[in-house]
Amino acid sequence: MYAMSSRKENKEETMAEEFDNIHDFEAKDTARKLPLGWLILFWGLILWGIYYFAMYSPSISGWSQEKAYEESIKK
Repeated sequence: MYAMSSRKENKEETMAEEFDNIHDFEAKDTARKLPLGWLILFWGLILWGIYYFAMYSPSISGWSQEKAYEESIKK
């Protein structure tokens, strides 16, 4: 029994060592760069958020529910 468990542990250790070299498979030139599509989406969402905040925020655009209600009654 003891010999069997030690063989199993050795096999697990060697398997772990084989899979630990994930850095060998990474592309070194693109390791820290985001894909272009992600960058476009990131900056696009930031610009859209600024636009949305400016157009639909009551403090900046001057929109209020009361004004909208009064305009709907006038029509």
